[in-house]
Order: sequence, then C-alpha cells, then structure tokens
Amino acid sequence: MKEIREGLEAALAAKVKRNFLQSVEMIVNFRGVDFKKNRLTISINLPKGKGKPNNIVVVADEATVYKLKNSGLEIKYLLKPEEISNVNIKDIKKIARRGIFYVMPQFIPNVAKVWGKILGSRGNTILPLVGDPIKLVESAKNIVRFSSRGKFLPTAQFTIGAENMSIDDLYDNAMAIIEELDKRKLRSNIRSIYFKLSMSPPVKVKMGETQ
Repeated sequence: MKEIREGLEAALAAKVKRNFLQSVEMIVNFRGVDFKKNRLTISINLPKGKGKPNNIVVVADEATVYKLKNSGLEIKYLLKPEEISNVNIKDIKKIARRGIFYVMPQFIPNVAKVWGKILGSRGNTILPLVGDPIKLVESAKNIVRFSSRGKFLPTAQFTIGAENMSIDDLYDNAMAIIEELDKRKLRSNIRSIYFKLSMSPPVKVKMGETQ
C-alpha cells in the first residue's frame, strides 16, 4: 500500500531533530465504533521489532528471578513480590502505559493492590507469567499493545518502531497493525491514519487502498 509508505516517508521527513532516539507512532482514528460497548484490546508482536525494546517488569519467585537474571535479557525491573513496594511509584507511572508487566499468578493480587490502578488508568494490565519465562520475556521485547477506554475518543495509538529503522521495516510493522484490524473486521471503520515521531508533528495518510 503506497499510501502507508508515503505517509511514513513524509513523517520522517518532517521530524524535528532531538538528542534522543524518537519512536515512530501510528495513530488510527475510527468511525462507527462505540468503544464504550466494544472494548478493543490488541497485542501484536511487531515482525521487524520496535527499534527500542519495551520496558519489561517481572515479579516472580526467587528461582525464576535467578533464572532471568542470568539469562542476559534486558528487564527494567526484576523483582520478588516483597520487593515491589521498594520501586518508586513515579517510575512505574512513567512506563505504565506501554510497559509489559509479567507477574506469576500467585502474586497478581499483591501486585494489583500496589500497581493495579496505575496500570488500569493507562489502559494496561498485568499479564500472568506462565510457561517458560525466558521465552515470554524474549517475545515481549517487540510487543505493541492497545486497550481502548470508553471515555476517550475512538483513537488507537501504536509505537511501530524508531526513527533509525528503515522505511521497509516500519512499513512491515504498520501493515501488521492494519492486518490485525482487518482480522477484527475494523478496517472499514478506519476514518484516518497519522504517523508521527515522538516530538514531531503528525502527518496524515492519504487514504485509498488502506480502506
């Protein structure tokens, strides 16, 4: 779809230079969808990665913490349940919207008491840490998630990569989002699509074949 590629090219051309690596955002506006009645929750593993891995938080038992600590994986916070109260709430708020929070099922009630409202108010949730923790954390690096909240406009925003990624990779990631919306029969409800960088103005995609 040339419109998507052209939109990405225009967004990158319009970027304002910053002293940090900016994310590339895809904003999808819907029509004819009432998110108060139809909650939309999407979790996609981007095929070409995010350029900047997700902030990952894990709360687990001592054996699992030890295993992950020695895995070499990048984890923002790797905690035993008794350690969660030691984490600065301001730090959790900073990553709450797009971070990935894995918690062993038996510890979810304790974690929910401390962080549940923070995550819920930002459209995020606690994910159960079940199965191979190394595989779960490894796959979580490139997951992009969205959960609609009824009191907001019917808009979904996804991080599809970083400004140092190629157009081809960003395009593949953007198409993965559109294909997921297609599977959910929401493609015909797309009103408009914008691309932007973290600190740059949004660029509207000229809609055509995307609908």
